[in-house]
This record gives sequence, C-alpha cells and structure tokens, in this order.
Amino acid sequence: MRRATGVLLLGLAALPHAAAGRMAVPNVRLRMEGYVGPPPEGRREMADLILQVDKANLRFQVTKATVLSGDRLASNVFDRVAPYKPNFILRGPKELLARVKDAPPRAPLVITGQWITRSRDFMVAAVEPGKPAPGS
Repeated sequence: MRRATGVLLLGLAALPHAAAGRMAVPNVRLRMEGYVGPPPEGRREMADLILQVDKANLRFQVTKATVLSGDRLASNVFDRVAPYKPNFILRGPKELLARVKDAPPRAPLVITGQWITRSRDFMVAAVEPGKPAPGS
C-alpha cells in the first residue's frame, strides 16, 4: 500500500510540470518589412494584413518577414492570424504606433515586435523606414 501511495504521489507531483509544458506556447519575435495600403495592380505580396492601430484599421503589405525567435516560419504566423480581422492589434509606445498610422501609402516600413500567441496582440518594439520593394 505504501508503495502504491508513493507512486501516486510522485505521479501527481509531476502533473503540473507536464501540463505547464504542454500549455506554454512561446511568443514570437517577428520582423515585418512592407508598406501601408493595397498592393500595386497585379502584384501580390507575402501577406496582406489588417493592422489595428488605436481605433484605425490599416492594410499592410508584408514584402519580407523574419521570425527572430523560435523555429516557426513567418508564413505559419500569418496563417494563424489570417482568419481574424484585424489580424494584429498593434500595442506599444504612442510614437511608434504613430509611425505606422501616419505612414504615407506605399512608404516602406520595418516593424519589429512580439506576437503574443493565442491572441492578436503585437507588441511593437521598433518602427523604422525600410527599403523600397523591387518594382515599386
């Protein structure tokens, strides 16, 4: 009986660790290069996203994306948020969010931040001018 109780207690002690390991989904650091607005006629980009900045929804064309943490592909991240509109809700310092919200159409931007998995929250860490896309 003691042995059975000991095995049971040992198994119960391991449960929180096993459950925590399964439930933990790491956030994804992501760098997105692109521009605000629709793509030029006849052109299709890597992802066509709707970003919510404050209360405004902006269309953002991703020309290149890099996952900076973990082993996911950027395309997997975009597939996960594709069913939702807006795809990402941008959060962060007002001055960074203003750089996205006030960007002129087709002005190249690089947005770096962290996607909070199991949500649509994208914590913006940097917004910088980008290089023009080829053919723009």
